[in-house]
Amino acid sequence: MSNEAVARRYGRAIFEIGKETGTLPALSREIGDASAMYSSSEELRLVLDNPLIPEGPREELIREVGSRAGFSDVTKNTLLLLARRRRLAALPEIARQLALLVDQEQNIARAVVTSAGPLSDGYLDRLRAELERATGRKISITHRQDPSLIAGVVTQIGDQVIDGSLRTRLSSFRDNLLRT
Repeated sequence: MSNEAVARRYGRAIFEIGKETGTLPALSREIGDASAMYSSSEELRLVLDNPLIPEGPREELIREVGSRAGFSDVTKNTLLLLARRRRLAALPEIARQLALLVDQEQNIARAVVTSAGPLSDGYLDRLRAELERATGRKISITHRQDPSLIAGVVTQIGDQVIDGSLRTRLSSFRDNLLRT
């Protein structure tokens, strides 16, 4: 079974547990944190994914890391289950799937706003308000900078892209000139 299929199944199960226990936001955050730890530490991945390391020490490590990180028992048990079933490699995708389910539950859309330079908090707040009005959903904005845009803003929500960059306008202008 592919990591994506595994991730959908585990993500849905964790989502349901979080809803039942009333801990969905915290659980989602913890799974995301665990995924970040797993992804960012090659040493941790090598130990947890090594089939030559006995299950006991591996589980002890997971419990220790989980306790130091302040993870709930549900999160630690989830990580232990993934380790026993040799599914820890799917953890980043599980965290992503879980975050998508939580966003749907809370009617949140994630927008990536890319600009040539920094944007003021006031501008981002106005943009968020406009996007919320247009989509009917709460908007969470992630801001990135890309100097190649020259000026303007590119906003992406899901697979929809609103490109107001000067780079695109100049490219369109050049294409129109070449056609005439």
